[in-house]
Amino acid sequence: MAVNTETALTLVKTRLNRLPGDTSLDEYLAKRIDAAIGEIEATGIALTDSVADLMLVVDYSVWAYQNRDQATGMPDWLRLRRRERWVQQGVSE
Repeated sequence: MAVNTETALTLVKTRLNRLPGDTSLDEYLAKRIDAAIGEIEATGIALTDSVADLMLVVDYSVWAYQNRDQATGMPDWLRLRRRERWVQQGVSE
């Protein structure tokens, strides 16, 4: 089972300080979440329905949204979380 994108959308909106009833960006944010899932899975990570994977997708999505117009790289904390998740998957297999 994969990450619940509806829950991810709710959490992304919360992280961005958007009111739950404000649906003006829902479609765009949902696409950002889908893109984040695709990018994470492209690194070889098989996302599950765990809270840790959900929060990885949320954090990745929020970072991508907030830095969409900047040429800066991924912050170390997020890059390391993604790497640790990848390593964890390799160890458990």
